[in-house]
Amino acid sequence: MLREERRKMVVRCAKAVFSQKGYYQASISDIIERAGIARGTFYLYFQSKRDIFNSILDQLAEELGGVVSRLDLDPSVSSSEQLKSILRSIIMLALEDRDMTQIVLSRAGGLDSEFDGKLREFYETVLGTIESSLQHGIELGLVRECNTQVIACCVLGCVKEVVNHIFEDVEAISQLDHILDEVLNFGLQGVLTS
Repeated sequence: MLREERRKMVVRCAKAVFSQKGYYQASISDIIERAGIARGTFYLYFQSKRDIFNSILDQLAEELGGVVSRLDLDPSVSSSEQLKSILRSIIMLALEDRDMTQIVLSRAGGLDSEFDGKLREFYETVLGTIESSLQHGIELGLVRECNTQVIACCVLGCVKEVVNHIFEDVEAISQLDHILDEVLNFGLQGVLTS
């Protein structure tokens, strides 16, 4: 197995262990046992449990940044269809990597300031990406003037809870288009009739 392939395999195994046990209960021994590698092999790639966890969060933030695209003034695709496509991409990314999504959604903070700091850094990166997209939409005249920081928090909270709902309700994935339409209608129109 090539070095990079082995590193990816160790990361996959670590995600599964963190997802099942949580960050604090997981150990390097659990990771190397699941990966079927020696302790020394683990240390060829990562210095500690925190190092591999930080690497996993950085990778997820990068992947999310890749799917959260900016709206364009493309006359062939409406703004709402562009938003729906972005939401679908985010949800599909979350579903493709359920282990990491579960770790991030559980957000078991408060026990370790360094761990909390890394999660906060992850969420700040995601919020910054959303906020930048909103600002771009304002500049294009597609998004109303608003406090982009507050609205980015609303968008992130909404998406996190929808992903949680889909994870908990096995039937929900079959209704993904309906769910996306509801999220868009909520975002575009709110809940009031007038």
